[in-house]
Amino acid sequence: MTEAVTAVTDSCFDNFPLHRISGEVFANNPASVRVLEKSGFIFEGRLKDNVVKEGQVLDSLLYARTM
Repeated sequence: MTEAVTAVTDSCFDNFPLHRISGEVFANNPASVRVLEKSGFIFEGRLKDNVVKEGQVLDSLLYARTM
């Protein structure tokens, strides 16, 4: 999955006039956190009570990668 995220992110930066790409993951999903971090994304903050999944209110984590 890390290779796919890296490839898509690189392609977006190469083919579109983007400066920044951001992504959010559920705070209780360490595998997704690892994928973003290994793909060069930097942690920017925690969004408290930001999403509802199966009736449960969860925090999400905001990550971003800049050109």
